[in-house]
Amino acid sequence: MKKVHVYANTHWDYEWYFTANESIVQLIYHMDEVIEALETGSLNYYLLDGQVSILEEYLKYMPKNFERIKKLVSEKKLLIGPWYTQTDELIISGESIVRNLFYGIKSCKEFGDYFKVGYLPDSFGQTKDLPKILNGFSIHDFIFWRGLPKNLCSDREFIWESEDGSEVLTSNIKNGYYYGGNIIYNDDIENVEKTFSDGVSKNNILLSVGGDQRYVDFNLKERIDFYNKNSKNNLLYIESNCEEYFKELRKENNFKRVKGELTSPSNSKIHRSIYSSRYDHKYLNDKIERRLIYQLEPLFVIGQSLGLSPKTDMLENIWKKLLLNHAHDSACGCNSDKTNRSITSRLIDVDQLSYSASDYIVRKICESIEDKKNNDLFIFNTLPYKRNNPIKLNVSTKSKFFTIKNECGNEIKYNILSQEKVYRGSIKRNESEHNPELYYYITTLIIEHPLSPLSLERIKIYETESSEIYESSKAKNSDNFIEDSFYKIYFYDGKLTLFNKITKILLQDFISLEDSGDDGDTYDYSPPILDRKIQHSFSESSATFNNDSIFKSLKMQSYIRLPLNLKDRELNILNTYLKYDLKIELNNSGNILVHLTVDNHTQDHRLRAVINSGVVSNISIADTPFGIIERLNTPENIDCWREIGWKEEPSPIYPFLNFVTLKNKNISTSVLSKGIKEYEILENSKIALTLFRSVGFLGKPNLLRRPGIASGQEFKYIQTPDSQLQEKLKFKFAIRFEHNFNGEFDANSLKKEYQLYAITTPYYQIQELNLFTNTLKYFVMHPLKDKLKTFENLIDFSECNLALSSIFPIDKSSYGLRLVNLNSKKEKEVIKITFGKDYEIINMLYEDISSKRDIIDSKIILDNIKYGEIINLKIYI
Repeated sequence: MKKVHVYANTHWDYEWYFTANESIVQLIYHMDEVIEALETGSLNYYLLDGQVSILEEYLKYMPKNFERIKKLVSEKKLLIGPWYTQTDELIISGESIVRNLFYGIKSCKEFGDYFKVGYLPDSFGQTKDLPKILNGFSIHDFIFWRGLPKNLCSDREFIWESEDGSEVLTSNIKNGYYYGGNIIYNDDIENVEKTFSDGVSKNNILLSVGGDQRYVDFNLKERIDFYNKNSKNNLLYIESNCEEYFKELRKENNFKRVKGELTSPSNSKIHRSIYSSRYDHKYLNDKIERRLIYQLEPLFVIGQSLGLSPKTDMLENIWKKLLLNHAHDSACGCNSDKTNRSITSRLIDVDQLSYSASDYIVRKICESIEDKKNNDLFIFNTLPYKRNNPIKLNVSTKSKFFTIKNECGNEIKYNILSQEKVYRGSIKRNESEHNPELYYYITTLIIEHPLSPLSLERIKIYETESSEIYESSKAKNSDNFIEDSFYKIYFYDGKLTLFNKITKILLQDFISLEDSGDDGDTYDYSPPILDRKIQHSFSESSATFNNDSIFKSLKMQSYIRLPLNLKDRELNILNTYLKYDLKIELNNSGNILVHLTVDNHTQDHRLRAVINSGVVSNISIADTPFGIIERLNTPENIDCWREIGWKEEPSPIYPFLNFVTLKNKNISTSVLSKGIKEYEILENSKIALTLFRSVGFLGKPNLLRRPGIASGQEFKYIQTPDSQLQEKLKFKFAIRFEHNFNGEFDANSLKKEYQLYAITTPYYQIQELNLFTNTLKYFVMHPLKDKLKTFENLIDFSECNLALSSIFPIDKSSYGLRLVNLNSKKEKEVIKITFGKDYEIINMLYEDISSKRDIIDSKIILDNIKYGEIINLKIYI
């Protein structure tokens, strides 16, 4: 006899076509029902959707019920967590997913316990890295719905493995988390059992009785009894919970094993092009993640080394506010306009909070330097690598002219980008009344100055009366090209041509733009039945060239003529313009830096940047939260998916986080991105980045690539004019060519190059001319009582080729270091640590899994690091 484990639950979207504010009242009354059902015994267990954020939201309004909730949690009747929010897994950084679990479990522990199952019933695909993330929190069971490939595993119970050997026993929900509700209101037992038994290979079956914002089923016991009495299929129904289900399931054996990401639309919709909806949100979220992970948290650790206690509680609250935007609907942008406005507002809040925190720490440290002097400029390297790439700075000086020197007195070369004369006195309506002595200059410049790993270094500005230095740093213009040590980029006859000086390869039209119609919705791109693709290679652009000694730039301005909407596109009417500014920069880093700004006034279309890689391959490589993945440019069953009954087309449109690569035996071409999250490989040689999509509906039925009912809300058209993104949009990415790697793809090094490209260097100038270099400099600040000194090399990765994931404060006496091996070979690495006395290996809950070890000769030696393995270190200071 097979046992059916029936578990009562709700799936509670924090927001969707409604806002969080609109659902909170229902949540308050819903929780009253949950408490009543559990306290009276109407239900034995209740799962609160695997996320604790909604419980925190409830207790803001009903704090008096804290003790009742705590009692039910401690009795294992109310199951909460382990997540903070129901995270997206494919376009959210690995560190964000880890923090989602860490802060979720931490919040659950305030109630006494947490649900020890990875539970993601509605995320739009599952990252291949999830088993090792869950194992990092000592979680070994997982439940999900979307993405299981029929051709990979016909069983719904299997062991899912990561490449490092981590594994979770996995149960796939059949037909969605809401299907089990049929046992409440459907007496057709034969058909109900036939559906939920499909794919079951074991004697224990999991059945979810839940649904979106579903009320409590007080009659669950009665309905279980009804099904037990009337079932003819040798099934025993019991009221259970997921933890009990896995205890029983583990007693069985012969589980199939599955590896890789679970993003197949064979069983359920997966929304393969949702990664480009609401690009504005994705860009801002990416910017905030970079600042939190690679600037603010390392700045806290730098502050620790100088005696500044880290504000971990503040950091937690900043993270939690960001995590509210990482729920699958919120992160992907498939929401109503009013909900997306709430997300925008929260993202702006976190942007300001994280910037202000970084800003304060930088100022506090610099104002406390023991021997600081006017016009000292302090620069922070928040990465554990030596930095040689040029640094962009704003400096404020009384004189228009100045020199810059390092602490040894050697002159530092710089190029001026812009200079502005500014008044610092009391403002007057009539500027002629201004005191001429109160003017100063704000200069934006680029300097060449190497930085030691994880360091605080000082350079000095010396004001002069001479214009000699200023004149020597002015731009040197050319006719039609820019070049550095790696590349020469021409623009002539309306074509962008790249000459790779290392490989001697010439690529014509190496960047172009492609605009196509989009008859889809906020879930999916869908080509119109009659489309008109417009290829643009800048033939009508005007161009200016700048070949400074440090900084080389090519600036182009023009427009693309486009149809205003789908009807005009169908009729081939070009009646509007997409204006753009394109800037390409070279700085001897091996990267080609691309900045594109567009002014969008066109509806229902998709804009892509197409990069001619010069490499032919039928497989792309992209990064994942804690790894890399190879994907076919032409997926299996792309030509027969309708005939075999798949839910949508397995489009070769894929997600990535930071980089995507094409490679052959000798050359690789990579694109490094700041906020762009979607790509497709064209002609096995071109990387097409989806810059943005303009669409006007939350969901639409019967799309070419997604037949059937509308995704999202199937019973109502919900217009989303804001998602047309009728505004100015900025895009930033870099192109990088590597060679002579003997067929080996060094993903660890590429991750490092991405971080050096994407992470700016915080800095602070000692001066009182400009009181608005940051928001609060106008106000006074006490320096630290203990005077500080500059330093170098707190953590040094010069002998370590593992990829850095994060450097973060743990408490007053320790900090954490998380690394991952993205390469397919085992690694033995050395990390130089000058800030720390001993260390231990921990899990992601900061729990010790090894005894303390001394840091000998300022070195930590890590041996035999497996492919894909995550290493968590706790350094005691």
